Amino acid sequence: MNLLRIFLTLAALVVTASAAPKTIDEYFLAIPHQVFTEGSPAEILKIIKRGESGSLLDSKNGYMRLAGDGAQVSLQVALFRFDDKSPLLAIAWGDLEEPDFTHVTLFIEKEGKMISSDRSILPVADSPNHRFELPRYGRTVIIRNGKVLSKWTWDGKRFVKE
Repeated sequence: MNLLRIFLTLAALVVTASAAPKTIDEYFLAIPHQVFTEGSPAEILKIIKRGESGSLLDSKNGYMRLAGDGAQVSLQVALFRFDDKSPLLAIAWGDLEEPDFTHVTLFIEKEGKMISSDRSILPVADSPNHRFELPRYGRTVIIRNGKVLSKWTWDGKRFVKE
């Protein structure tokens, strides 16, 4: 009887461990490799983890930042969760010539893979006049053009304009 109890306890621990939510870096690694022309997500994550030139990985708060160097694009990455706890990964980036975060790409998880999401979740167009600021703390994306143009707060389903 004791062996059965030990087995059931171990089985429950395995199920609990496998159900643990993934971290931002695990979701980032699941992004298709062709998304970045400067390297694979694994190569970019290595640079971020080294913490060079203002790069940062804050797994606890679901935030990453890569400070570009002219040959490497600058990135901000923030992890949001839908009401059902599934992930929404937002990546803000700029062109190599323009290090500001003028573009945002959204990814959702489907069958264990991260796929590009419909932008209707965050209905703000990419523009050379927009600077996206993803939150390290909180759930609000700020759109700037020298001054704050708008704020969009995550409600578990989509971003809602404040």
